[in-house]
Amino acid sequence: MGFFCTFTFNMIEKSKLLKIGSLAKPHGVTGEMLIRLLPEWHGYEPDPDFLFIDLQGGLVPFEVHAIRYRNDQDLLVILDTISTEEKARRVQSADVYIDPEELGQEPAHTEFSIHQLVGFEVTDKNMGALGPIRSVADIQNNPLIELFYKEREILVPIHSEFIVRIDMEKRQMDIDAPAGLIELYLE
Repeated sequence: MGFFCTFTFNMIEKSKLLKIGSLAKPHGVTGEMLIRLLPEWHGYEPDPDFLFIDLQGGLVPFEVHAIRYRNDQDLLVILDTISTEEKARRVQSADVYIDPEELGQEPAHTEFSIHQLVGFEVTDKNMGALGPIRSVADIQNNPLIELFYKEREILVPIHSEFIVRIDMEKRQMDIDAPAGLIELYLE
């Protein structure tokens, strides 16, 4: 008598998962990857145990070793078995899915986006007029405004304790920069 063995495979169904974006590119050489979120998921902070990557039409689960938020639309992840830049490039552009319960809470909607500050005239309590905001660096937990003052690039954190007033109509922002911060850029 021969031994007969049967296996039952439970395929992961896409319909039970949520597509959150795609793998954009490797980030560094250790296998960390950038996930670009779909617009409808911007601002969410998913905390999944597993990500499901669409590889050749089938979903493959990868355990999440680390996840961090680069900004509202980008996540950086480290997954098991993907430990080099070369391995990360092999899955580049693949769609990424998660369990809908791991999406996290809907982001709070604010009256304006910090990116709307570009072009606002900035005045510091001690230094006076600094000029217009040239750009906003939306760094997770530390967004910065970029100014050019006296032909130097100045970066100032957008933090409630440094902002005195924002006038949306006049497109002006009054700040009280930390002592010595602006001078540091002028040396």
